[in-house]
Amino acid sequence: NKNKVKLEISIYGRINVIYIGKDVLRVIGAPSHICLKINKEMDSFAVMPCEPTEPMAFKIPDDIMLNTRKQMKVTSQSFVIGLLSINGLEFEHTYKISGIYSENNNAVVFNMSDIWVFGEENMGDNK
Repeated sequence: NKNKVKLEISIYGRINVIYIGKDVLRVIGAPSHICLKINKEMDSFAVMPCEPTEPMAFKIPDDIMLNTRKQMKVTSQSFVIGLLSINGLEFEHTYKISGIYSENNNAVVFNMSDIWVFGEENMGDNK
């Protein structure tokens, strides 16, 4: 069941890196390359399979599904800074977002409204 998996990514603002969870790659068919596609309003983006020649195409390491230590890491200063700044988010934080699998597009869609700061989820009133 594709809805029971953890479709998560982490955005490391300080180092302009996005880590894409293996379940995200698995539900879109473990492609050789993925693209990050952002919508016009920049309030959501999708991770989807693509051709190596497309803009924002990133190669998936060949043994990523077999090697437990290997992670899918995308480094893109323009994407991370653009995404965080237009959504009014701080660059020094690490963020997590859970996505939703879209069967029509064979993509995992991440809504910026679902983002949260990693490590601060229990802050509450006890500041």
